[in-house]
Amino acid sequence: MKPPSSTQLERRIVVLTHYLPPYVARVLFHIAQQVQDFRVLLSIDQEPNRQYGIAWDGLQVEVQKSWMFRRPWKHQSGFTDELYIHVPYDTLSQLRRARPDIVFSYELGFRSLISALYCKTHGKRLAVCVCVSEHTEQGRGWLRGLLRRIILRSAHAVTYNGPSCRRYLERFGVPANKLFHFPYATSDQFNYEGSVPRSAPASHRLICVGQLSERKGVLPMVDGLVEYCQARPEQTLEIDLVGTGPLEDHLRRLETPSNLRLRLLGHLDYQQLQKAMAEVGVLIFPTLADEWGLVVNEGLQAGLPVLGSKYAQACTTLIEEDRNGWIYRPDHPNELHAKLDRMFGCSEQQLNDMRVHAQQAVAEITSGKVAQQALDMFRQLS
Repeated sequence: MKPPSSTQLERRIVVLTHYLPPYVARVLFHIAQQVQDFRVLLSIDQEPNRQYGIAWDGLQVEVQKSWMFRRPWKHQSGFTDELYIHVPYDTLSQLRRARPDIVFSYELGFRSLISALYCKTHGKRLAVCVCVSEHTEQGRGWLRGLLRRIILRSAHAVTYNGPSCRRYLERFGVPANKLFHFPYATSDQFNYEGSVPRSAPASHRLICVGQLSERKGVLPMVDGLVEYCQARPEQTLEIDLVGTGPLEDHLRRLETPSNLRLRLLGHLDYQQLQKAMAEVGVLIFPTLADEWGLVVNEGLQAGLPVLGSKYAQACTTLIEEDRNGWIYRPDHPNELHAKLDRMFGCSEQQLNDMRVHAQQAVAEITSGKVAQQALDMFRQLS
């Protein structure tokens, strides 16, 4: 336990979540520096489809006893993705042992339901972190809706990651005085220090970062790029794909027109990703459903205008058309073609102006500042 200071919050806080990606870990690290007793309980050290590695430095972390189930997620948009359902069955005993004053539980499932039960039984305060968008939650069943309503009514505070998430929570009757903004922030370990203006060869080169899966919209994007290049044989288009996933082998075997240059770079760590972003001009994010999309923050911080999906809350929240990017529907190929024409119609100077606006859009969304927003919430709960 840390010695108390004049600014330290003298409370025991326990955070419960599924696993710790590095950008979340850094926010929690900054929170932990200002809380007397701050602990993190995880359902698993890392989910099977992630390659983040363990980044818990400076945090008191324990992996719970938990069951994990896989099930397919069939979205109304038509894609199928694999979901991991975690049941940390020792949650109640862990909370009794830790005796927190405040429980901060991620998501609206089993861990939050048990957290609500603990807080009600012991007279403690419950904050629930909700990371959804209206688009991702289409087609959820009535039973899940009932469970979410019970948890949300039990919570003393509820966080939302963006405007669409807030509207979703308001539909469940969460009052404004319980709602707290808790946005995604790029890890302070991702600190782009490369050039903001790009060279002429790089200015219109694309980069796509994310899992090579159906949900991320990689195949519709590549099909759209192929059609675009076939219709415009005089235009050369270059794109780097960063990431791994079930579609990787298919993409490596894909035949493309001679004026479409596609490179698969595999998984990159933060340092490698920053270098890759310094060598391109525009980030494309073609997802069919993302409750946020942190790579949009990362791209903007690196000075990349974003050609982004309407189905990602990061794009609809952070992108201003023709100022720091463009928004399109990835399941409408003509929209992609029109936005590519807009991009190629921009001069190097116009794109460089957009790069400045890109960095401005996320300048205030840092790990430290997001941590302060959470601390303000915890102080109000105290």
